[in-house]
Amino acid sequence: MFNLLESRGRDASGYAFIKEGNLIVHKDGIRSSELVKTDGWTKLSLPKVMIFHTRMKTQGSEKNNANNHPLFTKNGLCIVHNGMIHNDDEIFGKQQRDAEVDSEAILAVLSSKTKGDKIKLVFDKLEGSFAFALIDKNNPEKLVLVKKDNPLELYYNDDDDILYFCSEADIIREPLGIHKNSKRGFNLGEGSFHHYTMENNYALTVNHEGVESYKRYYPRKDYFGYPEYYHKDELMIECPFCLEMTMYHDGKLYNRCGNCGQPINEEDFYV
Repeated sequence: MFNLLESRGRDASGYAFIKEGNLIVHKDGIRSSELVKTDGWTKLSLPKVMIFHTRMKTQGSEKNNANNHPLFTKNGLCIVHNGMIHNDDEIFGKQQRDAEVDSEAILAVLSSKTKGDKIKLVFDKLEGSFAFALIDKNNPEKLVLVKKDNPLELYYNDDDDILYFCSEADIIREPLGIHKNSKRGFNLGEGSFHHYTMENNYALTVNHEGVESYKRYYPRKDYFGYPEYYHKDELMIECPFCLEMTMYHDGKLYNRCGNCGQPINEEDFYV
């Protein structure tokens, strides 16, 4: 599955988990197909919770490993993020940053000293798109998944009691051999696997007992929601790479998806 995830980005890769109260992070500026050949992976005993990421750089060189995911804090918070945060400079202000990537802003908000629901704070303060997974060494058997304007797909295997999540369902289906079953034209499902698509602007928290919460949030007005960003020749289009809606300026020589960061040209719309 980690190998297949390489299709989402080949500039860097990494994974993280918690073992004996310690946060363990392995990452490097290499493809996931290369990272799985290293000792950290080949000697790995499967932990209860793991998060993975493959990176297509849009900001910050992969040669600085601090820019690569998973990102983490000294207090043991750790995330992987897909999407693009537009107001990270506003979040940090003059504060020293560990790296150069917009995803840092998510960690900055999650680790702030503000009391209350930290996920709500993320939706309140951040502009842009995000689908991220969060683990915390202080809660080693808890996984938090958050979705705003970026895909997040889940499969639960009730035979093995394992929850899988990914930005693309096919990356889960292929290595696990998941196929739809039917009889006399009736869909019988996918065996012991059960597929769920996370709803937009929701956070799912899972612990050792199962689903702890599935909560809806209301985001700060989007980056493209401010009137000054709109022009008569701008259109909302479906990005041909991540399939999310983004702004397209017909008069510009250069457009970039506001969700996945891929450059978009007119020829990308035609097959």
